[in-house]
Amino acid sequence: MSDPKDELGQRFDDRRPDGNDKEGDMSQSDNTRNSSVSDDSSSSDNPNNTSDVSDTSDKPGPDPNPNSTRNRRQVPMYLPDEKADNLNSLYEQLDGRSKVAGEGGIEKHADFMETLVDFAIEHEDELAARLGIKKE
Repeated sequence: MSDPKDELGQRFDDRRPDGNDKEGDMSQSDNTRNSSVSDDSSSSDNPNNTSDVSDTSDKPGPDPNPNSTRNRRQVPMYLPDEKADNLNSLYEQLDGRSKVAGEGGIEKHADFMETLVDFAIEHEDELAARLGIKKE
């Protein structure tokens, strides 16, 4: 049985652009870390070797947009495995149908989950009936 750490390390080595860096050889991987900055950026007027580009779109990390899905309130749903699988399957089917129709697919949380919640709210009476709640 192989060590999971070795397997994981091998998987990352396989995905490196040069494909042959080893764990102990960090000299080349340090040079390839910031591939968006060209070799011309090491001019004398830029002593820190940083780019003068102020565009943050290529920086890693969470989307700074306050309206992005990542910055919204998270509400956990505790579902049995079968229902979670069915929900994911429904999303995948609808996403596939959207792509086949040439509409580019749907985002799971920003489109699918929000619409699912809107649908439940708009059909409150049907939802109440499914929950066994009688009308007053």
